Amino acid sequence: MISFTSHFALLILLSLLLLIIATCDAGCLWKPTRLNINNDLGPGLDLTIHCKSKNDDLGHHVVPFGGEYTIDFCSNFWRSTLFFCGVSWSGKFYWFDVYDASRDSSRCGNCNWTIHATGPCMDYYNYYTKEFVCYPWNDKAYLQ
Repeated sequence: MISFTSHFALLILLSLLLLIIATCDAGCLWKPTRLNINNDLGPGLDLTIHCKSKNDDLGHHVVPFGGEYTIDFCSNFWRSTLFFCGVSWSGKFYWFDVYDASRDSSRCGNCNWTIHATGPCMDYYNYYTKEFVCYPWNDKAYLQ
């Protein structure tokens, strides 16, 4: 028969585990993720980028042509982390999901994105199609 002390110790252990899970954004339970977003719009075209998640608003940043903006974060315990970015240049506004854990957790530890006028491309080579993975802009207009 399990003693009261054993039950109490198990309760304390489970409570600590739940506390770690609940605060997993404070420290990574697994390898942190780094996203590098590169501006390849063309000479003289600055990219204004504004990235957010459910919990974090990273603010506006201006990335010159050939420049890079980097995001470092820890995916949550449930692997449901989603970061999306609104981008603008020359009066045009678009947005895309720069990190969707359900799509990217298996291929992204250090992900590189290149922003083209036609859409964002992840520097992830698809061996089946023999191409890098590019996405169209998300459907709805991004409102700043």
